[in-house]
Amino acid sequence: MDNRKYENLVLDAMHELRFFNQRLKNLSEQASKIVKPEKVDQNIPISLNHQVADQLRTVTEGILSLSQLFTTRLDFIEVELNPNAIEQMDVDTVNLYGKFDKARRMLNSLSREKKVKVSLEGDKEVRRVFEAYTIIDILPYLLLDNAVKYSPENMTVDVEFTYFDNITEVKVSSFGPTVLKDELDKLTSKHYRGENAQMMETCVGRGLGLYFVSYICDLHGINFEIKSGEETMRLDGIPHSIFEVTLSVPWG
Repeated sequence: MDNRKYENLVLDAMHELRFFNQRLKNLSEQASKIVKPEKVDQNIPISLNHQVADQLRTVTEGILSLSQLFTTRLDFIEVELNPNAIEQMDVDTVNLYGKFDKARRMLNSLSREKKVKVSLEGDKEVRRVFEAYTIIDILPYLLLDNAVKYSPENMTVDVEFTYFDNITEVKVSSFGPTVLKDELDKLTSKHYRGENAQMMETCVGRGLGLYFVSYICDLHGINFEIKSGEETMRLDGIPHSIFEVTLSVPWG
C-alpha cells in the first residue's frame, strides 16, 4: 500500500473511531447522571423508578454495542490494509432482523435528538439466518445512522423485511436530500457526497458510510441497490425526496 493511501486510511479510521467515541462519551454521560458516581463510597443505594431504570438499561446496551462496533471497525481497518485478513476472521450465524433491531437501539439517543423514529416492519419470529463475517455488525448501523442523520425532524425511517424463497429483502426508506440521477452510481465511491447533501450545514460527513456498506455487501454476496425519488419538497432551499436502499440477502 502506497504512503498516500495508507495516510488516507488512517485519517478515515480516526474520523470513524472519534465519531464512535463521541457517541460512547454521550451515553456514558447519560449513565453518569442517572447513577451519580460522585456518591461512590457513601453507601447510598441507587433508587430508580421504572422509567429511569429502562433509560439506564437502554444507555448501558448502547455502551456495550458501541464497544463492539469499535472492534468491528478495527477489523475493517485490518481487512483494508490486508484483504487476506478476512480469511482469519470469525464467521457467525446471523439473523439480520436482530442486527437491525440492535442498531436501532444503539441509535436511540441520536434518533431522539433528531426527533426521527426508526420503524422495523417484518416478522421478528422468522429465524432466517446466514453465515457472515463479524464485520457484518456495522452494516445495519451504517445504513440507519445515514438515514437518521439526513432525515428532517419528525420523520420516520422505515425498515421493511420481505421474505422470498431464497432471499431476504431489506428495504430502508427515509426522507432526505435529493440525489441527482448522475450521482447515484457515485454514492458508494469513497468520500463522495451528493451535491444536495453537501448543502446541509447541520450534517457533516466524509462520504464513507455507503462505501463501507457496499464493501461489506460485496464480501457477503449481498445485492445492494440505491434509489432516490423525484423532489417532493424543499427544506432550507434544499430539494428533498424519498431515498431507498435495498439489500437482497441470500440465506439457507
